[in-house]
Amino acid sequence: MTLLLRATLRGLFALLVVALVACGASPQTPGDYLVNALDWVEAHAVLHDRVADWPALRAEALAQVPNPASVAETYPAIRHVLAALNASGDRNAYLLDPGILGVGVRSFGSHEIRGDGTIVFLEPGGPAERAGLRVGDRITHVDGVPHAEYAEASANLPLPQSARFTVVRPGEASPREVTLESAQISYEGRPSGRRIVVGGAGVSYLELPWDWGSRRYPTLAQEVIRAADQPAACGWIVDLRRNVGGDMWTFLAAVGPILGPGELGGFVYRDGRREGWSYQDGEVRWNGERRGESEVEGAVYTMAPRPVALLMSPATVQAGESTLIAFLGRPETRLFGEPTEGVPFLVDHTTLSDGAELFVSGARSYDRTGAIYEGPIAPDERVATDWTRFGGDDDPVIHAALAWLRAQPACSR
Repeated sequence: MTLLLRATLRGLFALLVVALVACGASPQTPGDYLVNALDWVEAHAVLHDRVADWPALRAEALAQVPNPASVAETYPAIRHVLAALNASGDRNAYLLDPGILGVGVRSFGSHEIRGDGTIVFLEPGGPAERAGLRVGDRITHVDGVPHAEYAEASANLPLPQSARFTVVRPGEASPREVTLESAQISYEGRPSGRRIVVGGAGVSYLELPWDWGSRRYPTLAQEVIRAADQPAACGWIVDLRRNVGGDMWTFLAAVGPILGPGELGGFVYRDGRREGWSYQDGEVRWNGERRGESEVEGAVYTMAPRPVALLMSPATVQAGESTLIAFLGRPETRLFGEPTEGVPFLVDHTTLSDGAELFVSGARSYDRTGAIYEGPIAPDERVATDWTRFGGDDDPVIHAALAWLRAQPACSR
């Protein structure tokens, strides 16, 4: 879990948020508010059937507040149900009350692997980077609470003004104590890449980091792709190891030239209904509708199909996982790294009558072969990431990808 934004963290990290009609648009009693919220969760949570005894869980929630005097008094009961969903694998079930939503977006500028605390990304100029933290450092405690417990408990709470981090750095015997002040950070993801020489041929490398869905992301990515493909590369490495989520349509538009045209996969809902993703003529489409994130300044880059090595990690989350799934079933494609976090879901959303925001996983993802995903995605070749060497010439995951690409006909001529 990322110690980033408590005000809007989960919704912004979702691979997609779908705004629905508010539950109970007309005035309602607090009791009706609770019933309506639970009805909505039951109707939309794709993993609802994983809860062992849903009627009993619902009865427990209603019994917690038999006569609520205000809608705010119902929040703990709603969160009781959402916690059971998350324990069953949903991991996107949460409630943000209006007070939290009114708080400005603030950040400590650090993204970590859920449950592990290893820092995989530092926002440029953010508090964590200014304090000297590095990718590969591991946060063990926050304000004395173990990292995993703190992240889970604070997910729906406003980000504090400051927090004390206990950090272990590889190679150092003693942990560091660092106090960070949260700040508002203007962040836009910036894809990066380079050319790697393999024998007499060239392999191109592209990293797609997380992004909220900033307008220029696809343009920047295709500029990197164009530059790294001159002359034409024999194969590609696409690195999704630090894609902790955001807007999946932005990522698909960015990597479209490497993905190639055609059907890419889609979402499948509780009732079996499917809505596909596709890339055609430089446009990303969802259920046949063009996504606005498809916009690329200048000409859309195109290329002939090439072998692709995909890099993945436990920090490949939600939109990052769906982007990975869009490659699955593609010819000459192989996965390297470690299993993803395991939340390749569409995040469904509604606004309650008091302005609170309610979220659940609303659909599973499927790939171009029709295979459905609802948990961690495993690599074809498991290689642990040494985050202190991430992206460098001695990165073991890149080395494994290069070894496979060298054996492909396109790169062995």
